[in-house]
Amino acid sequence: MLENYYVIFLNILSQFPAGILCFVPMRGKMRGSIKKTILTVFVPYLAFIAISALVATVFDIRPYFIRIPVILFFFLVYYKSLDIHITKAVFVCIHVYSVVVILYSLANGCDALIHPQLGAGSYTLSDSLLQLLFVSVYTLLVFWPVKKYGSELFEKLSSPRVWISASLIPGIVLVVNLLMRVEKYESLYVNRVFHAFFAIHIVSFVMIMVLTIFFYYVVSGILRETRTLEELKILKLQERYFKAQQQYMNDTARARHDFKHTIHTLERLASDGDLSEIKNYLSRYSDSMPKNEISYYCENMAVNALLNYYMEQAKKAKTSFTLEVDMPQKLPITDVEMCAVLGNILENAMMASMEIATELRYIDLAIRVENDSQLYIVVQNSFNGIVRVEDGKYYTTHSGNGIGLGSVMTVAQSCGGTARFSHEGTDFFSDVILPLNSAVRTESV
Repeated sequence: MLENYYVIFLNILSQFPAGILCFVPMRGKMRGSIKKTILTVFVPYLAFIAISALVATVFDIRPYFIRIPVILFFFLVYYKSLDIHITKAVFVCIHVYSVVVILYSLANGCDALIHPQLGAGSYTLSDSLLQLLFVSVYTLLVFWPVKKYGSELFEKLSSPRVWISASLIPGIVLVVNLLMRVEKYESLYVNRVFHAFFAIHIVSFVMIMVLTIFFYYVVSGILRETRTLEELKILKLQERYFKAQQQYMNDTARARHDFKHTIHTLERLASDGDLSEIKNYLSRYSDSMPKNEISYYCENMAVNALLNYYMEQAKKAKTSFTLEVDMPQKLPITDVEMCAVLGNILENAMMASMEIATELRYIDLAIRVENDSQLYIVVQNSFNGIVRVEDGKYYTTHSGNGIGLGSVMTVAQSCGGTARFSHEGTDFFSDVILPLNSAVRTESV
């Protein structure tokens, strides 16, 4: 019985490398340190595998049935250890285990060559070792590309719908392979069943790999297009900003040109001693001076243009908008990302303010540097007090995809910063901290 336990333990242990692979693309998404994750996830996971193997040994339970609760246990501790939307965790687990199940079947096929008289439900040392070997080798082979390219997607893509859609085909492959079980190895030796068995599983494996690569390139293209649209939006804001500047410069040039006539008029009025007329003339002259429709909040032209745009929108919406901006010239993130952070927060604040009475609308924005090491972005705005919070994250209650604040968190975390959101009554708070000692990052997707 003890020997049988070790065989079963090795059989179920083959899921352990798959669990490690699930964490590889989650760089920067873990709630705790690597040491804490090992203690809170992998140690309990290994203990659960050991207990499950003991239960399977005592009650003679097949691997097919004992693996299901093991996978469910892992998913529970896996999701709880990460700061991500559940759809991302579902996608990773389905994708990884859809491949693992194929590798299990291939290991069964190889075991059938060694023990043709047995079946996939039997526990053999060769089958357990082959499964552990196949999954471990696969984990090692894909570790680097998953870490490099997978992390980029999980960092930048926040749409739950995309992750749900991308889980469908691997999910179907997973279910089909779970159902395609060979009860007796002898059946594989009938006609050309053996060849078909290996062909189907190899094709399934290749199909998942091809679809994964295809998914990466499609999503990368979408992200690049989204970035291009964001850059285009910023350029349009800057164009409006510079056009307003040019118009003001042209108007003031004409005023400067006519100023000598104003001096002559004032000299004549002064010689006549007509103080009252001088005051009236100066009042009319002041009213005729061109008004500057732009404000200078900081030296960053992209951010300046963005703030001018939302100030204009706030005036149209009759929303009180106060700003306190002390922004350094060198930022820890790119101009596009900074505008994405500010734009998402201010857009949400504007939309929220539109849902309450005019006299209650306000937005307060403060950007300042603390201790020459951190950039603080603090926004407080009024809203109707209705919130939708899921798993500690805020989601929109108005029209839209609801990923704006999630995007802010992603950008902040990507440079080692934080983004926190909270509310009290009808006041909503957005607090973003970016470390200034981080190098400005460039997009690679």
